[in-house]
Amino acid sequence: MPEVNPDLANINPDFAHSIYRLRQKYLALHKDGKSKAWISKDRLISGAGSSIYVILATRGCRWALSEYGGCSICGYIYDAKLKEVSASSLVSQFKNAMQKFSNLIPPLGIKIFTSGSFLDDLEVPLEARKKILQLISKNDLISEVTFETRPEFVKHDKIRECVEILEGKYFEVAIGLESSNDRILRDCINKGFTFNDFKKATKIVQKEGANVKAYIFVKPPFLSEKEAIKDCISSAIDVSKVGINTISFNPCTIHKGTLIEKLWKDGFYRPPWLWSLQYILQETFEKAKNQVSRIICQPVAGGKKRGAHNCGKCDKQVLRAIQQVSLLQNLESFDHLECECRYLFYQLFSHQSLS
Repeated sequence: MPEVNPDLANINPDFAHSIYRLRQKYLALHKDGKSKAWISKDRLISGAGSSIYVILATRGCRWALSEYGGCSICGYIYDAKLKEVSASSLVSQFKNAMQKFSNLIPPLGIKIFTSGSFLDDLEVPLEARKKILQLISKNDLISEVTFETRPEFVKHDKIRECVEILEGKYFEVAIGLESSNDRILRDCINKGFTFNDFKKATKIVQKEGANVKAYIFVKPPFLSEKEAIKDCISSAIDVSKVGINTISFNPCTIHKGTLIEKLWKDGFYRPPWLWSLQYILQETFEKAKNQVSRIICQPVAGGKKRGAHNCGKCDKQVLRAIQQVSLLQNLESFDHLECECRYLFYQLFSHQSLS
């Protein structure tokens, strides 16, 4: 079991243990993970473009494999290998993924995902990380690079090395903060770190000449729709004050083998409404857009029962509008969106204002 040393003040022992028990049950059913890759429209720093998405099958997230069970909302560990993966194997995965794409048209970004942290040497050995970044640096079509990590793996020497290898390409470190509220991080998500840890990591990244993207989770378990909306907006304002570059709202997708799936199956959780995403984006554009480079939302499984959804009739229309708002960085696509279910949505909050 990978060793982790979190500040125990950031852990709710009973909550963590319940996640751990559930995690062990599903890890016993694990099938060998495989790498994946695709290309999709994306908002780049330079404007509308496309990004290559590469998921490497690593040994898995150290936090999810720990005695603390990982996050209540995340099932990406089940896409991992759950065993040591050599540097050469990870580099081969990356090369094979890139061979799938031809006739690429810039502007182009690349996003590298693992089930955990690209900067964790136990998950992605230094040799593999350097080689993958070197391959990207030589690709003149790619102007923007993003990878994910937990804040405890953000170190000055690691970020400095990445910046040097990428030689002037726009480089962003994505951190799954989820919320700036430490109570929510501890008692709803089991994140294992605090907002202050995120701020410390952000300062390191910025000092070494790179940029930060903050993922904010839309509707953690145990929060009402209204509470989740307010937390997303306040979290976005908080991170904008830290000087990050990108805010990415990640509406809940019900992952198999997670605590949030159990709550959903038992009838104690509903993924967020698409109307909530519209409201969050509108408020964040108004209150934080001048402090950050871009505000985006790319719902996974949008319109499906395990993802953010409305009534079913208007889901595609609202999802297209959210995509356009993210791509163009203006709210015009939200004009004239209407559906009968919108009134039902607002009735949920009729007894108290969303503002």
